[in-house]
Amino acid sequence: MTSSNKTSSQFLYVEESEFRHEVIYFIIVDRFFDGSHSSDNIGKEGLYDPTRTKWGEYWGGDLSGICQKIDYLKELGVTAVWVSPLFEQVDDKMHDSAPMHGYWTKDFKRLNPHFIPAGDSNRIQESQALKDFVDTFNQHNIKIILDVVCNHSSPEINGKKGIVYDDGVPVADFNNDHNKFYYHNPSITDWDDEFQLIHGEMAGLATFNEKNVAFRRYIISAIKNWLDQGIHALRVDTLKHMPIWFWQEFVSEIRKHRPSTFLFGEYGFGKPWDQRSVDYANHTGMSILDFGLCDGIRFAFSGKEPGGFLNIQRVIDEDHVYHRANELITFFDNHDMPRFLSITDSRQNLELAVVLLMTLRGIPCLFYGTEQYLVNNTNGGEDPYNRPMMDTWDKTTPLFKIIQNTSALRSANPALNFGAFEQKYLTESIYGYTRSYRDSRVFTLVNQGEETTIDIPNVNLADGDYTCVLSGRTITVSGGGIWQHRLGLKEANLLHICGAVTSGQTVLDIQINGYETKPGETIVLTGDHPELGAWDLSKALPLEYVNRNTWFGDFGFNEASGLPVMFKLAVLRCPQELLADPEAVPADQAPIVENLVHRHIQLPSQGRMKLDLIWGRT
Repeated sequence: MTSSNKTSSQFLYVEESEFRHEVIYFIIVDRFFDGSHSSDNIGKEGLYDPTRTKWGEYWGGDLSGICQKIDYLKELGVTAVWVSPLFEQVDDKMHDSAPMHGYWTKDFKRLNPHFIPAGDSNRIQESQALKDFVDTFNQHNIKIILDVVCNHSSPEINGKKGIVYDDGVPVADFNNDHNKFYYHNPSITDWDDEFQLIHGEMAGLATFNEKNVAFRRYIISAIKNWLDQGIHALRVDTLKHMPIWFWQEFVSEIRKHRPSTFLFGEYGFGKPWDQRSVDYANHTGMSILDFGLCDGIRFAFSGKEPGGFLNIQRVIDEDHVYHRANELITFFDNHDMPRFLSITDSRQNLELAVVLLMTLRGIPCLFYGTEQYLVNNTNGGEDPYNRPMMDTWDKTTPLFKIIQNTSALRSANPALNFGAFEQKYLTESIYGYTRSYRDSRVFTLVNQGEETTIDIPNVNLADGDYTCVLSGRTITVSGGGIWQHRLGLKEANLLHICGAVTSGQTVLDIQINGYETKPGETIVLTGDHPELGAWDLSKALPLEYVNRNTWFGDFGFNEASGLPVMFKLAVLRCPQELLADPEAVPADQAPIVENLVHRHIQLPSQGRMKLDLIWGRT
């Protein structure tokens, strides 16, 4: 193909954004920073509390406040900010609670006036505050994740329930539901009954009827409007309370409108041994929040369940059940549970938990204020006391520095984004593991117990002296291991070596699931272009093992950039160099090639492209 033809083959579409590089910071907008006092007393009297002692009322945080702290977030190492829902809420209060949290939506196509300056339009296409918010984050190269709610609107408040508008025009009313937007069923009593999960009410919230095509058109069009303002990704509320088919339609429509959108959902308290939770993770088209690992980390330090760090390893051992385990959103704190310091009052334990979160597989998500040891233990720290006002911005706290350093490491070392997990040392109080991707390695060692001396025979690092990322301490690897290593009380060590980072005019991230490899087998990428080996398996591109059901590779292309290519995956059962003479390969070691017509893609002319594939399925 001539260069002129290649130039005419342009970037036809954008694949889903690669989020495995990101560090997410979750902000409850009302509780972060008050940047524009003009909106504090907006709306119905009695919804705003200037004393910040009434935990269910608005305290003044807004979009301007987040923008004013952008340098703080950038310095912390945050690369994506998840903001609580920004939709216009019911302007009223039930008992002692106003909808400062954002989950009692009145109009999905308008902004909450409490989050923008008085006088600004709350139509999302016209709001200057929203435009400034998006522009500020784009200028600092930080992605915005919007929290969206498709399952429900508002509860019964002063005789009104589920009144929803479409950009100011009434569209639904639970008590006069002529459009049939809602289910009218009792509250959920059996949380293991799938019918109740989908059709029943949760905490009295008006539950949308996803079978109604008019509702589906409305909610999807609303979210598209937000994406058009510059939102990069979506966190989806209450995933388990709507059927998989709805989410498949939702994701398809969102991606058709804006293909780069990354989505992850809240399947509350889902675990890898809960098949329904796994089905939602694998078949909705989006990732999920990893409640299993959250529990594992919390149990490891709180002692609520016996076993210490064995609780974490138990979850990691089940990673093969997920198609995208390394894209699960990992966390140990959120707005629905007591903060970490409410279940263990040790700041050192919190620091160790952050080290784990930043180095285990998945995409780490920090809850606002973690770096400042933010906590309020009233009523055990349960909601709403897990949502204090952010009141300090100290860039010198040990946790701030830990997050800075580990975020920089995640940016530099692909082992933390894509790499396999290998457990190297495990007791109830000591946890050591290596993340590996090609020539890159990160070794993490965490001790929540007393000072001790240990031997670790194999850390999967080359022999030599390493500087601990966390302490600056020099640690020697010899004979493949670390010997007579003195590990201090509540100490963590983090060693790494960074290999070559993939480069090219186009970089293709490709992951394959659905083939359970055996020891000695390797999955490779082969195709019709010379950069793909031109169908010669001895020149095919090898992927890297992630777990027994997942292989991943990122590959740089120059000559094939901007071109259509055909490709397949194959399993090699002998050393790749032997395939230069296929006739010499024993029959029981012959490659296994996908049984399908060749896959087709159009490589972009530049940038990064991402493919998630299932073996043998187009």
